[in-house]
Amino acid sequence: MNWVVAFLVVLLAACITSSQHNTPNPRPDTSYGVFGIPSGPTYYVSPSGSNANDGSRDRPWATLSFAVQKLKPGDVLRVLPGTYNESVQVTASGTANSRITIASDIRWGAKLNAQGQLFGIDVRSSYVDIVGFEVTNATNSGIISWAPYNRFLFNHVYGIRAQCDSNGGAGINASQPNAGNTSILSNLVHDIGDLTAGPCTRIHGIYQGSPKGIIQNNIIYRARGFGITTWQAATAVVMTHNLSFANLYGGISVGSGENTLGNKAENFLVANNIVVSNPRGISEENNTGVNRFLNNLVWNNTTNWALLTSSQQNSLTEDPRFVNFKADGSGNYYLSNDSPAIDKGIREAAPSFDFMGHPRILGIAPDLGPLETR
Repeated sequence: MNWVVAFLVVLLAACITSSQHNTPNPRPDTSYGVFGIPSGPTYYVSPSGSNANDGSRDRPWATLSFAVQKLKPGDVLRVLPGTYNESVQVTASGTANSRITIASDIRWGAKLNAQGQLFGIDVRSSYVDIVGFEVTNATNSGIISWAPYNRFLFNHVYGIRAQCDSNGGAGINASQPNAGNTSILSNLVHDIGDLTAGPCTRIHGIYQGSPKGIIQNNIIYRARGFGITTWQAATAVVMTHNLSFANLYGGISVGSGENTLGNKAENFLVANNIVVSNPRGISEENNTGVNRFLNNLVWNNTTNWALLTSSQQNSLTEDPRFVNFKADGSGNYYLSNDSPAIDKGIREAAPSFDFMGHPRILGIAPDLGPLETR
């Protein structure tokens, strides 16, 4: 086992009973790999700071809720390690050329406890990046976007106590039709909803209800509904290089309905994913058109495929041979050297980095799933 493999073992070694959720310890790599935090005007938040300070590294602010009100296009907010007991609403927008970046200074070092509020991080504006937070204890969604062109990267979202009612919830949520072009990359999302209550089709790991999103490199497990799902006005969404397992209803679904834009779930690219040990593997639901399902691996789902209007091509139905698969999230999800998923992906729409922030294509083609092996 090389050092990267050993590293992921500790990264995902979380205790995930339905009543207790521990952050992996020791911590994962504190950097973001080839993804770099921008170097624009930079401000800081620390649990030992004060909102009377100027937000510099030596005189940081104390709360995210205060700090995000000060941000302008191009600004960077670095949140120093510690626990922040608050729900944060972001209303300042960046621009296409000057995004706002709100980042944990080290990956998963800034821990946001929503303390039973609806949302952990609630983004009402556009061109905002939320990077590297641990988010827990919200009652609807851990991170939610209501507007277009936002990006959620490298976050750890778990213990979201969404209810199986008309509101539902998700770990990461872009459910509003106006939240188009949302990017959800390299996040760890698990234990979403009360798992002891059984499946619920309104509570999901990652939920996309808007057009033209990108969902890549994520690891999702133990959601009451689907690991990844689309509904409402979703169309032309890219879903590649994800791992979805041990969810109570299904792994990945493509669908639309109950939307105000009249969209059909069509022109999706669903490729290079690994979907294992769910009741349903990869499915189309309700109002769908022609979508592309390419080079996915489905294994040990009760039903591996349930497509309505599309067909799958070049997919595998065999054991992906992880280093150490465990359905409770405590395993090692790197591919073994003899895995059939190595170098079996398509290059189309491939991200430049993987779940760990390491370069994505290291062989003759990208590996399936969120982790590039060699």
